[in-house]
This record gives sequence, structure tokens and C-alpha cells, in this order.
Amino acid sequence: MSLPSNDGDVIEYLVAHGAYVEAARICVERGELPRAIQLYERVWRFADALPLAEQLGDPALAVRLALDAKLVSRATELAAMVGADAPDTLRAVAEAFASRGRPFEGARVFERALEHARAAELYRRAGAPLDEARARAAAGQLREAGLLYERLVAEGGPDEVASARLALGRLLARLGRHEEAARLLQAAARTPAVATAALRALGGPLLALGLRVAAADVLARLRRETPTLPTTPEELVALEDAERATVGPALDDRGAPRRFRVERLLGSGATGRVFLAHDTLLGQPVALKLLTVGAGTSAPERQAYLRYAREAEAAGRLRHPNIVALHDADPGAGLFVLELMAGGTLAERLAATGPLTLAHARRLGLDVLAALGVAHARGIVHRDVKPANVFFDAAGNAKLGDFGAAHLADFGQTQTGGFFGTVAYMAPEQITGSAIGVAADLYALGVTLFQALTGRPPFLGPDLVAQHLGEAPPLPSSLRADLTPAHDEVLARALAKAPGERFGAAAEMATALAAWPVEGAPRAALAPPRAEVEPLAIVEEAREVGRTALGLLLLRREPRTARVVLVEQRAEPLDAAALVDVRRRAAAGGPAVQRVLHLSDDRREIWYEALDGDAWPAGAATAPERARLDLARAALPDLPLTHFARTPAGPVWLVAPLPLSS
Repeated sequence: MSLPSNDGDVIEYLVAHGAYVEAARICVERGELPRAIQLYERVWRFADALPLAEQLGDPALAVRLALDAKLVSRATELAAMVGADAPDTLRAVAEAFASRGRPFEGARVFERALEHARAAELYRRAGAPLDEARARAAAGQLREAGLLYERLVAEGGPDEVASARLALGRLLARLGRHEEAARLLQAAARTPAVATAALRALGGPLLALGLRVAAADVLARLRRETPTLPTTPEELVALEDAERATVGPALDDRGAPRRFRVERLLGSGATGRVFLAHDTLLGQPVALKLLTVGAGTSAPERQAYLRYAREAEAAGRLRHPNIVALHDADPGAGLFVLELMAGGTLAERLAATGPLTLAHARRLGLDVLAALGVAHARGIVHRDVKPANVFFDAAGNAKLGDFGAAHLADFGQTQTGGFFGTVAYMAPEQITGSAIGVAADLYALGVTLFQALTGRPPFLGPDLVAQHLGEAPPLPSSLRADLTPAHDEVLARALAKAPGERFGAAAEMATALAAWPVEGAPRAALAPPRAEVEPLAIVEEAREVGRTALGLLLLRREPRTARVVLVEQRAEPLDAAALVDVRRRAAAGGPAVQRVLHLSDDRREIWYEALDGDAWPAGAATAPERARLDLARAALPDLPLTHFARTPAGPVWLVAPLPLSS
């Protein structure tokens, strides 16, 4: 037969004569993939259409075509490639499974999209009652889930009965029916396949019933097999809560892989617990914050929780070196994956060692103000600046965390009850419920610095509210002999009752705070902080810039902030004395001293601020440079300083080692 000369006419001609495959191939050559797929489907050539759908980047269509081609394993692989950050695509993929008679696989994908109610319906169609019950519990349909578990306990096979007892016991414990939960979990523990999980879940109900000795006996039995478990029943219960919360939504109680390996409890408070865990996705240790509030169904609780989650995620996206990084979050589970802060909190440090040195307090204030300045510029007000929310990394750098946590005080409490534990740091306008802005955070930082310097907050109660609203704070210098009028002046302004009388911005307060002297310093003021130093160069990968007696010096792009840092890479980890020296250098960072930014967990890498300027011996300084450098040296009498860099903002002492050739 003779074919028309026009491509479009050729395709229509071939279709009219039933030559769909040849027409589809021409469509592929012309880049008309959707039309080619339609033509292949008309003659049931699904396997030929599948790669075209993959090329189009349409996972739902690709899954449907794979199922039509009887390639079930390929459909499952394609579904697994869709990330949790694409819920609409996950839903479309799940519907593709459901429409092709694969309800179980569709339910799994719906769970990944957090569509638990829809998943439960598909599990019902698939005849998977255990999975259906779990999905209904996740969807908040607790009564329906409980009835399903009860039916399985009464009618299921041996394996189903044990798993149902375990799940129902956990569900009843969650509902406060601890006696029934304990009976079910004890029965489940007689089945080897779920014995360990049942015993671990049993601790909570036993403690709730006042049977601590029994809970301790259960823990002792578990520790004989797993000696690394916590040593108290209370810690085991906290660990169990964390591990249950970190199971992915599509996983069950039957040994499916988990993303997090929870190791131990780091701390707990009124709103949640924080655990040390290893994140297999990131390949590093992290801090897991698991909220124990936020599950309420009332509108005020839900709104408060959403405000917290929104601000925590917004702050995490700032990626600033003085803000605790938020690696990931699952607001639905009340789970936040945070940068691990090895140095603990300011509250812990003050409780352990008392007030900070003047150098440490100034460095702390500048670090927190740097974090607040960036947050405020993005429209984020912290609302809960206090020692418990100021963290330290291994190198002693201060970082601000828990953005938005003050919203959690709204959960099911009166205003006074909700903020009682934080009121010692609240600005007057925050106490009275007035509009809150930048000034409220600076007031709270003023209270925090007052405590860091004197060992106590400015107001001790008992009527903290009245004191914040109407009483003048004492002079810090009246509580500590080596504090100066400069300390009094900055803190008095930060703690002014009227927001308009405080510092107008974090940068303004930082300029004033940089004038604080440190031990051995003259009462003259230091220069204000220099401007942000521009990177030396665009460094895509680490670049060696020299060798030292102990290792290498590299320039590297720091991935979280995309700025260049100077890295000292040592052949051996820091010993105890070297660690003390590095921390002393980190505390010395300021306007005229190079900053120490980070110490790696293995103590082999120290990150320094990369300065735009050559290294010069101290004797080469001009008279104006010498005045600035001498002032900084006087504030740091025990720190060996031999070279400085000329930067656009002025001379800066170098604390990083120099290459051997320098």
C-alpha cells in the first residue's frame, strides 16, 4: 500500500488500517509519547508502553501499565521510587493499584501518603484484618480498630492471635485501660515471635498500675538478652514510645526495617522527649524530638500544634550555623529529626558549673543574636528564648533551637498554667497577651544573659508576673563583682518594660554587647562586630591549602550554609589537652578574633572561619591595626596570638594553625 507523505496523515492512515504498532513507533520518533502510549494500549502492548510512561515521569501511569503487563514486581519497584514529599503522586499510584485489583499494594502506598482511612478500606478488601486495624488506629478510628483486634483474638489463627493481642494491648494502654492492656501483653509474651515486643510494651501499663517491681522484673528479663537497654523501667517506657513513633507509616509490627535506631533518652520535658538515635537515611547520629502533646482533637490544640510545626520547619530551613538544624519532620507523628548537639544546653551548663566567664557570656550572646537576626529577617519570632533552648555543639558554639515551642503551651491548659515554666523569661507584652515581635525575643535573651552572668534570673518570684510587669531588675554588677557598667547598661535596655525602649533589632543589640569586656580586659569597648566575610573562592570540593605539623589545612564548602570554611584535618584525634585548647579558642571568637565554627564527632576536624586576607606577623600591623589588635589581645591574655589577617572589616587575629611554609 502507498503511504501519504505527511507524517500526521501517515499515522492516521496506519491507525485506520489497524497498524497501531507502526503508528506508535512513528509517534515515539516524533516525541509524541502520550499518543504512542494510547496506541500501544489499544493493542494490549502494555510492556511496550511502560518505558514511555517512565520516560514521561508519570509514576501512576507507569504502575498501571506495569500491572496491565502482569509485571507486578516492576510496579512495586516504581511505587517505592515515589518519595513521601509527593503525596498527590502517592495517592495516584495507590489508586492505580486499587483499580487493577491489587488492594493490598494500594493500601501500602496510601499509608505512605498518610491516607490511613483509605488504606484501611483497601486492607479490608484485601482480607488483611491486622493491617486494616493498624490503619484504622492511625486514622483515629480507635473503636473500629479495637473491635477488629478483639475479633482476631477470638477467631484468628495462632500467629494472628499473638499479633492482635500485642496490638490491642498497645491500643488499650494508649486509651488508659492499663489493666486490660497488661493482661493482653502478658498473654502475647507467651508467643516467641512477639515475646520481646510484648514485654517491652508491658512496662508502661505496669508502671501506670503502680507495679514498678514487676516492671523492673520485666526489664531485667529483657536486659539478659539485650544488655544495652536502659536500666530503669521509666527509661524503657520512654524508649518504647520513641521507637513506636519512628516506625514508617507503611510498616507494621512484624519486623519491617526502621529508619531510626533509637539508642537512649537524652532528656524530657512537659511537651516531649528527646532521644539519641542513628538515622540510617542520613548515616549519622541525630536527636529525635518526640512530642507528647499535640494529639488533641480540639481546634485550639490543633492550631497551636500546627503553628509550632510550621515555625520549627521554617527555622530549620534557615540553615544558619547558630540555629539547630532540622533534618526532617513528620508532624503527623509529632516527630522532629534534629542536629545532635553534643554539648548539651545552657541550662545544663549553668546547673553544673554556675555562671559563665565574661568571655563565654559575650560569645554566647553574639551567637544567639546572630541566630535571632536571621530568623527575624524572615519574619520568625522565637517566643521561647531561654537557657533550655540554647544548645552547644562539640566545639562550644551556641545554637538556638525549639523555634515555635511556646505555642505548645496552648495545649489543653490555661494561659498561666501553660507558660508557668517559661514565665521567668517572658517579656511583659507576652505575659499580657499583647502583640509579640522582635523586642520580645531580645527581652528573653536579656533575661537569659542575666542568668548566664549572675547564676540567677533577674526576678525570683513568687509573683513573677507582677515583677516582669512592674518591677525594675537589679543591676547585674550588684550580684557579681567583675561585671561592669557596660553589662548593666546593655541588660537594663534589653529588660525595659516597654518594647519601644529596648534594642530595635538583634544587630543593634549585638553591637552594644560586643563592647562587653572579658576577663583581664580594660574597661574600654571592643569594636562592633565586623561584616560577614565573603568567601575566599567558590570551592565545590575540598581544596588543600597547606600542611601543618599535625595534618592538613583545607578549604571546603560547608553544605548546610553554602559558605567556605577553613578545615584543619588532623591525622590523630584531639587529646584532652588539645580539646581544652580548641574550646578556649572557640570561646575567644569575636569581632577581632577568628571564630572556631565546628569540631567533628571524631575530633579529627576543626572548622574555622575562612578570612579574606593574607596572614601577617603581629609586628607588621599599622598603628590603627595595632590599636584594634592590642585591645583584643588584652581581652585574651592566655591565648597565643602571633599572626593576623587584613580583612575588609579590619584586622583579625588568627587562631587556626598556619601552613608550615608560612
